[in-house]
Amino acid sequence: MTQKVIALDIGGTKTALGIVDEKYEVSHTSEVAVHGNPDFWNEIAETVKSLREIAGDGFAGVGIGSAGPLHLQEGAISPVNIPSWRKFPIVSKIQEITGTNEVTLHGDAMALAHAEFLIGAGRGTSNMLGIVVSTGIGGGLVLNGKLFTGESGNVCYIGHHTINFAGPECACGKRGCVESYASGPRMVANAQAHGWNAGTSFIDLAESARHGDAIALQAIDEGAQALAIGIVNIIGSLDIRTVVIGGGVAQAGPIYWDRLREHCAIAARTTGFIDSVDLRPAQLERNSGLIGAALGILDKIS
Repeated sequence: MTQKVIALDIGGTKTALGIVDEKYEVSHTSEVAVHGNPDFWNEIAETVKSLREIAGDGFAGVGIGSAGPLHLQEGAISPVNIPSWRKFPIVSKIQEITGTNEVTLHGDAMALAHAEFLIGAGRGTSNMLGIVVSTGIGGGLVLNGKLFTGESGNVCYIGHHTINFAGPECACGKRGCVESYASGPRMVANAQAHGWNAGTSFIDLAESARHGDAIALQAIDEGAQALAIGIVNIIGSLDIRTVVIGGGVAQAGPIYWDRLREHCAIAARTTGFIDSVDLRPAQLERNSGLIGAALGILDKIS
C-alpha cells in the first residue's frame, strides 16, 4: 500500500497543503490565506480532514514545515510575520484535527533544503545551504550529506542576521536584518518609500523592473545585495559553496538572479578563499516545502 503524508507549509502570507506519497509525488494541493482570514483554522481543519479521507488507509501522518522561530521540544512555532502566534502549539493543534500523534515539525527552509538536497537542485552535493525568500527569509542546512537541525531546529536563521546595526527596524525587533532589506514585502516598501506606485506586490515590482523602472531596479538591487551579504557570511563561516534558493521572490527570473549572482561574487571575493558561489534556483519550486515537510514522516517509515 502506498504511504501518504498530509503536508502543511506555513508561511507568513499563506499556508499550502497537499498529499505527498512515498515516491515524493505531490497531489491535491490547496492554499489558505493567513493574514486577515478569520476562518483560517476552520479552512485548515476542513482541508486537512478532506485530505485525510483522500489518503485513506495509506495515511502515515502529517508533516509540518513552518516559518520560524520554532520550539521543537514544545511542538510550537513563533513565526516572525504572524505576530499573533507566539509559541503557538501547532503540533497538538494538528494532532487534534487529524486524530493522530504522527505529526512532525520542520522549519520551512529546512524542509526546502531537505527536499532539494534529496531530489532537487542539491542532488549530488554533500554540503548545501537552502534559503526561502518570500514574505520572510529562512535557511536550512545539509552538512556531510545529512540534514543539520541544530539544537533547536532554527539553524541558519539567515533572515534575522543583522548586517547593519543602525539599519531599519525588523519585525523581529532587531535592526538591519537581512529580511529588513531582502524579503519581497520589504523590497516593495523600500520602492514605495522612494516614489514607486505601480503596484503592491513583489510580482508588480519585478515587472516594473523588467520595464526599466529605476526605482524598482534599485529596490531589487539593494535586496539582492543584502541577501548576498547574508549568504556569504554563512557559507564563509561554514566553508561551503552550494546555495539553493526557493520561495516567491526567487521565481522572478533574471531581473533578480542576475543581481544576486553579481553581489554574491563581489562579497565572496572579499573572503579571500571563496572563488565562486554555486547559486542554484530550487527545482521543486512550490512543492519543495510540502515535500520537505512530508519527509519528517517519510524518513521515519522508509
